[in-house]
Amino acid sequence: MMMKLPAWTRLPVVVCLLATSGLASAFQSHDTGNRWNPPSSGDDRGAVVFLHGMGDTANGGWAALDSMLPSVCPRLSTDKIEYIFPQAPVKGITLNGGELVPAWFDLFDFPVDSTSRDDVIGQLNAVCMLEDTVKSIEQERGIPASRIVVGGFAQGGAVAMLASYFRKERKHQPFAGCICLSGWLPNSWNFPVNRYVAEMTPLLWAHGAYDNKVLFMQQALGTQRLMKEGIDVTVRTYPCAHESYNSQEINDMAEFVDELLFPKVPKQVATAEFVASVKYLFDHNTDQYNP
Repeated sequence: MMMKLPAWTRLPVVVCLLATSGLASAFQSHDTGNRWNPPSSGDDRGAVVFLHGMGDTANGGWAALDSMLPSVCPRLSTDKIEYIFPQAPVKGITLNGGELVPAWFDLFDFPVDSTSRDDVIGQLNAVCMLEDTVKSIEQERGIPASRIVVGGFAQGGAVAMLASYFRKERKHQPFAGCICLSGWLPNSWNFPVNRYVAEMTPLLWAHGAYDNKVLFMQQALGTQRLMKEGIDVTVRTYPCAHESYNSQEINDMAEFVDELLFPKVPKQVATAEFVASVKYLFDHNTDQYNP
């Protein structure tokens, strides 16, 4: 007897704001839930692109992130940060006997664990949609990828990670960061991450300890793989199930995004200061250096 998978996302996927003309054409018949705001002055603008989970919509609970995140970190207000919530296309889900629901890719097994089969083509198509969205943000809003945080819930989190670490071409600028909420790293995408991308794109992976849909072990398996690739991974675990709302999760997300987009010491400054310090020490101690 086929087990019917319940809707995965009572809260919508949040951090990959896909707002672009490319995305607009790709989802021409869907409401993307974009928050269109006049750009702020200066170089402090950024964007958050968040993908909902299977069975959810762009206008679901995750769409409230544009108010919830600034309530924790005021610098993430909509006058500086663009919040974009793409709508997944409607697909037939094999697990549910072909039932048509909003989904980023097909699903074959329940619950999702280390043996789950992948819809590689569907995942690749979803990644391309996200990449097109980011490209549109860059071209139409003038916000570079280095100021864009992508993320998502469940399926959306999986797509966000694949786009962040496995589909970034060398000529493309890495994202500012990635957020995965109750998601998983698909088994088939098991190849090296570009070193520069790994260094420049931190990850926040949050998961409920009692998740019975995307099993809790998926967090440990996924973070271990990504850490081995040199990615800076922040792990957060909460005493809740898959679809439970957790205020601490929102706080952790807000602080993560705030630190990425408004760091106390910008990466470029820290790197320049480090290089200058090393050069100074070398220039002034060459007479004492006898290898």
